[in-house]
Amino acid sequence: MTPALHGLYRAIISTSYPWTPGQWEQLSTHLNTLIGPDNLDRLNRLLIDIHQEEDTSSEVIHFIQTFLARYISRGRPLSGYFLVCCVIETQWTVLAQALAPAQTIKYGNIVEAAAANKAWLALMRKAALDLHITDEKTRNTLKSTMRYAMQCFTDLHVQIEEMDTEPTIDTYAWETMSESLVRNSM
Repeated sequence: MTPALHGLYRAIISTSYPWTPGQWEQLSTHLNTLIGPDNLDRLNRLLIDIHQEEDTSSEVIHFIQTFLARYISRGRPLSGYFLVCCVIETQWTVLAQALAPAQTIKYGNIVEAAAANKAWLALMRKAALDLHITDEKTRNTLKSTMRYAMQCFTDLHVQIEEMDTEPTIDTYAWETMSESLVRNSM
């Protein structure tokens, strides 16, 4: 699940698209189900659980370790924490593009996070469109998304303050905190 979501995340943050608030709401509703506590706990325990399985072959364990090491070596730990960061950045990128649509859509050489960066710069330079969102479902999703992002930031901030050392890369704490603030500043 995480590699597929990571691919979707990279495509969305790298490619400008004229999203609508309704599309943002539908995407956010589905993505929010992925970052439920049960899914996050399962992803964070995955390697430990596989090692504890009696019938897991050494080849399977080696494959999983190699697969995870590939992501970690690129600064992208496949964990529940990373999943939260991907979902948050995906949501704010789509919302930013709905609020400040790109003037033109160009295809070709895609630079990672180009769409996210362009959307954020557009919102910093000019006021967001007044979309007159009257759909109650979209309004509720916006409110719950903002609450989730702030709670995510607050929880991570408290945890980091209680630590004696910097958080490890696999927690993706600093990136998630940053993305949470971006989403709430819109």
